Amino acid sequence: MMYFAIEVCPGGGTIRDVDTFEPRTVEIGDHESKDDAVENACQMLDCRQLFRGVIGRLKGHGGYVVLNAQDHAEV
Repeated sequence: MMYFAIEVCPGGGTIRDVDTFEPRTVEIGDHESKDDAVENACQMLDCRQLFRGVIGRLKGHGGYVVLNAQDHAEV
């Protein structure tokens, strides 16, 4: 299944594009499980997992929420 990471600010709110107002999203790729997707996202984005698919930047400046394609479409 395809996975995406949505960027969040330190307070937990979604960071959105100024022009389109769409959430800032990074494509993580096709993975067999969410755990694999989170591990790959941590390596790609230089983050660490905080809690169930929520990954944080190492210096505490926000992070990302990892979602599958179906959940991402609902956002």
